[in-house]
Amino acid sequence: MIKRNKLKLFLIGIIFVCFTLFSKTQVNASSSLSSNELLKFNNYTIKKDTTIEQINENFGKPRIEYDSPFGGKACTYYDDEYMWMLHIETNASGEIKGYGCINGDFIARNYSQGDDYSSVVWYMSGTVIDDDDDGKVVGVYEYNVTSKDVELYKANYISSSDYLYNLQKSSLVVSKILAKKHNYDFPQTYIDEDIFYMNEELKDNGTDLYNFARSTGKTTYISLVLSGTDFCDYELPNPLMLGKQTENYTRAENYKYVFYDMKVQDKDSFRLYTTILFVDPAFLEQKETVPLTSNEISLLDAVRAKYQEFTQHGQSITKNFDIEPQYKELPLVAGKWSDMALLMVTDYINLARLGLGLHELELNQDIADAAQHKAALVVYNKSHGYTGGHFPEQPEGVDDDFFSKAQSYMTENLYTGDIQTSIVSALNDGYGDPIECGHRYNLLDPSATQWGVGAVGSGGLSLGWQGVHKVSGFESYTNELVAWPSNGIFTMDLAYKGIGNWTARFYKNYSVSSNTEVTIKCLNTGKTYEITQENKNNSGRFLQVTGSNLITFRDDTIAYENGDVFEITLHNVIDRAKGNSTDYTYRSVFMNMSQINKVGVSDIKLSKESIELLPGESIKIDTTVAPDNATNKLLRYTSSDEDIVTVRQDGTIYARSAGKAIITVTSYSTTGLSKTISIVVNGDTQEEPETPGEYIKGDLDRNSVVNSDDAAIALDLYRYGNVSAEDLLIGDMDENGLINSDDAALILDVYRYGK
Repeated sequence: MIKRNKLKLFLIGIIFVCFTLFSKTQVNASSSLSSNELLKFNNYTIKKDTTIEQINENFGKPRIEYDSPFGGKACTYYDDEYMWMLHIETNASGEIKGYGCINGDFIARNYSQGDDYSSVVWYMSGTVIDDDDDGKVVGVYEYNVTSKDVELYKANYISSSDYLYNLQKSSLVVSKILAKKHNYDFPQTYIDEDIFYMNEELKDNGTDLYNFARSTGKTTYISLVLSGTDFCDYELPNPLMLGKQTENYTRAENYKYVFYDMKVQDKDSFRLYTTILFVDPAFLEQKETVPLTSNEISLLDAVRAKYQEFTQHGQSITKNFDIEPQYKELPLVAGKWSDMALLMVTDYINLARLGLGLHELELNQDIADAAQHKAALVVYNKSHGYTGGHFPEQPEGVDDDFFSKAQSYMTENLYTGDIQTSIVSALNDGYGDPIECGHRYNLLDPSATQWGVGAVGSGGLSLGWQGVHKVSGFESYTNELVAWPSNGIFTMDLAYKGIGNWTARFYKNYSVSSNTEVTIKCLNTGKTYEITQENKNNSGRFLQVTGSNLITFRDDTIAYENGDVFEITLHNVIDRAKGNSTDYTYRSVFMNMSQINKVGVSDIKLSKESIELLPGESIKIDTTVAPDNATNKLLRYTSSDEDIVTVRQDGTIYARSAGKAIITVTSYSTTGLSKTISIVVNGDTQEEPETPGEYIKGDLDRNSVVNSDDAAIALDLYRYGNVSAEDLLIGDMDENGLINSDDAALILDVYRYGK
């Protein structure tokens, strides 16, 4: 993993008092660099005064190039086989300020390729990557900076998100190199521009892509790699820092993008919150609403009513236990969960059963007492060396009555988790029984009538908890199929850790066969997923028939969200009455009950409703939604005429040519809610001013000298717009009607070479 030393403010102060700005603790004496040398890489020495042009002569033109917050360029060099990478960042004068590499043969200031990693503290410590297997250093990123350089970097980083977008490209190279090093494919690319700037707009509204997905029931489109806060006074964002985080993470092919995001939490301390995601672009699909059948509506009404009871019981819980359990030492005390807690989790399991059209399980306090005894006994046995499981031994000191209650014979689940989380784990059978899913079908048994649940342990959620479910009774039923996700209403709240394998189990009238195959179709999008005997062993797919009544299947490319309706067809099943092979089709309606009370967007507020621009100018519109606690704050920006103006998904408008256009800002969550901005672009080009007396081409600060300060001004004009006609006359070095990074480079050429 990335090795970073997070220093408290007082320690930073001590370091600054005791050492100069560039003080370091050398940890590997093998470094043979002189004071003017920064990095030796693949038989090439990069010095403090080495220019990008000189590096290009050795490595060729950069494969990736963009503006750096240091004021110059960020350049990434790598080979076609993703065996090595070199990354350089300069300031406006072309001086190297950030530099690093991964793989290849390198010697840096503090580490060389293959060194043993050990912790080191120095100002602007950068990034060190070591091999997880042997601890040998395989990559470094370091800085050649003053405090002024760092402050300029921070200011530029905060003022524009463009650098972070471009940094995605270089970070992806690191991800691919590390994947190749570990012999697995990394097919992802960096996130596209539209989604990136949608995330920037969400951040302006106090959320982000990850939390947007969580709040809108789209979590299966987002796969989280990392989420946490970094204090970057000692480490600025760089490709190694971000790309390393994906090491040994693989995802299905539908997760097209990897997204490296860093949000500024505190501008003064440069506190950054890092989130790295794999993203399925389908999360932005415009889906059709599928009408529900009358039976589905009836099932949904029953589930919603039960969810309200679940919520009310949960809000009424004042304590977990009426009697605290003692399971660590003898004498054992089973304990007793509060009646309200037991009623709440009984509602919880019945959300699943009602969605399937099954009758509810009734809470039986005697069965719950037996389950609680079993939980205490199992945990005690595990921690004291006795056999556990469904048929544990009776330890010396545990009386017959306690043991007898624990062993009350009936259908039983032993699953990690407390009385609620163990239900989720058992329904989405992830271990021990993932094919036949016996834990799942114990809870979804259509004949069962009563149950009890118990759990002992400690820690948050399922950590350290042992749950026990006991199910009993018999009642006749008419259900011929019990599927998961449900053939009926699938309550997504019961699958927040993932569904696990999909299953369909016949109880009447039909049987599966060795030739049974599956087609899954999302009716909202028309996407179809085929799971056949031929492709069942392909990556991300699974299919297995167990006995005559159960088929288990999955396709990991399926993403789902609230409101999706899936049509599942089981091919080649046996109609027992007719004795022939046929297809059996059922529907599963995915509903997230927690979305019932979601807050919609009622208004979109714009900082401007009409704008006049000149060709080449740009402006960012500040847009907020009301109310502030709206669930889905995502907005879409469109232009009525992209020949005249284009718009980025963070609200930045670019004037292209003279004319009139309308920018429309539309809410994703509220149908028909949009606002418009009228745009007028005046003139074919910006009007040239009268000649401003004597002037020097490139002298943007008008001090009669062309230097790096003028190049920095050109970059600011390129990034932030507001180019005056006089600025254009002086700073448009290539006379193409714009001021951009090419002009800044030409100004630097005048400064360096007098041309």
